[in-house]
Amino acid sequence: MSLLTIYHQIPKRYILSILGFFGMLTASILRSNLSIAIVAMTTPTLEKSSINTTTILAADYNWSSTTQGYILSSFFYSYCAFQIPAGFLATIFGGRILFGGSIGLCALLTLLTPVCARSGPGTLIYLRILEGLCSSCVYPSLYAVWSKWAPKNNKSALVTVSFSGAYFGTFIIMLLGGVIAADWSWEWIFYLSGISALVWAVVWFPATIESPATRQNILVEEVLYIEEGMGKTISQKDAVPWKDILTSLPVWSITAAQFGTNWAIYAIFSELPTFLVESLDFPVDTAGLLAALPWLLLAISVYLTGIISDKLVEKYHTLYVRKLIMAISFTLIASSFLLITLLDASNRVLIVMGVIIVMGACGPAWASSGVNQLDIAGRYVAVLMGISNSIGSTPGFLAPMITGYIVENPHLKREWNIIFIISIVICVLALGCYLCCAAGELQAWALNNNDEYEPMLDYPISSRDITLGCYLCCAAGELQAWALNNNDEYEPMLDYPISSRDISERSFE
Repeated sequence: MSLLTIYHQIPKRYILSILGFFGMLTASILRSNLSIAIVAMTTPTLEKSSINTTTILAADYNWSSTTQGYILSSFFYSYCAFQIPAGFLATIFGGRILFGGSIGLCALLTLLTPVCARSGPGTLIYLRILEGLCSSCVYPSLYAVWSKWAPKNNKSALVTVSFSGAYFGTFIIMLLGGVIAADWSWEWIFYLSGISALVWAVVWFPATIESPATRQNILVEEVLYIEEGMGKTISQKDAVPWKDILTSLPVWSITAAQFGTNWAIYAIFSELPTFLVESLDFPVDTAGLLAALPWLLLAISVYLTGIISDKLVEKYHTLYVRKLIMAISFTLIASSFLLITLLDASNRVLIVMGVIIVMGACGPAWASSGVNQLDIAGRYVAVLMGISNSIGSTPGFLAPMITGYIVENPHLKREWNIIFIISIVICVLALGCYLCCAAGELQAWALNNNDEYEPMLDYPISSRDITLGCYLCCAAGELQAWALNNNDEYEPMLDYPISSRDISERSFE
């Protein structure tokens, strides 16, 4: 059997998940590479000569901390602002081309980073804004792809495998970025990341198709398996139900959960190296390794959560599984932040363990809220992802900004404790919002745009709501005719017993 034959026998959704993993990995590296490279760009270096003399070489760029902050945060301005338009484009035109094209274009811009840096910080800021604009399409477009490819039975595993690549990418760049800068030069951080992303894009386009409905290079059995039970695909004539989406409580519960998760992640990511070196007195090289390890745990936890979720959904209601995982995750996050706050700076090992637990617990929280978007939005998931990620990504610049304002002296742990307390409050509020307002079923506005669905309910629904509605409309309080005697005239009324659960289940069949 040839390799080509084996390749065609592999389910295309698995190939898509693997390629999506490496796509998110390269996209994450493109986003994070400057955070690592800017240290080498602005730090003097030591050079040893053959006669054992040491020379201090000036930094390539003498940018102030304020200028560096503007450069690093510029990416997120356009990244957050264009999430919703990106979700709309992915919904209308499909996610495959947008996903591959956005990463490929961002890779080309990344290759220009050394040139723009030499032109001045203003030029570099403009370049990072353009990169943020390109990267804003990544998450919504991949969600649009999975809205056509992810069957219910293994939806969580497929989606979380692909999106976990983002955290592996951050782990790789944090672990190897400093080594590349030290052994070669900081320019090679951008060259290698840009070239690797372009190579991925070249593989992505010929190896993927927009939808299984095209039936190109895909087994008929897999097409039938994927399409069974999935809603109709959106066409260019379908109007996005913006009002229903923006007034849906489950949408905002997911947005709140994503904001809380990203706050915990960015609060750790943006300031962890400084906290480890300045407040806990770790050496710089050790701090770099410790800052990278939590990202590996985060990536693994996202992947494992997807597998566990699929197993649980087979036995329990989807909403119960999502809320259970979210509750456990945010409880661990808030408890670990509380542990870090209460410990003295001398307890360095316990504090580091708390930091690692925070990052690891963010994985299940993100996986639950991320897959929940597919649960409720169906073919409009790219729009929902644009909304939630637009707001949910604001901690990318809010966390460093607030930390810089509060932590005036990085050596004092009591100032860092304020950031940890703020993080606890945000996590508790996010969890409360999610537990109160989340849903586990496809919402009424995601079913289709025909008028026949509009009178159903004017707010997001769940199986519990349908059960209650059926009871209120159809229940009776008197002894029924069929209970009075056994005459045949009453037998055709119902030929089997029903329950509210049956009505709930049959309402969506």
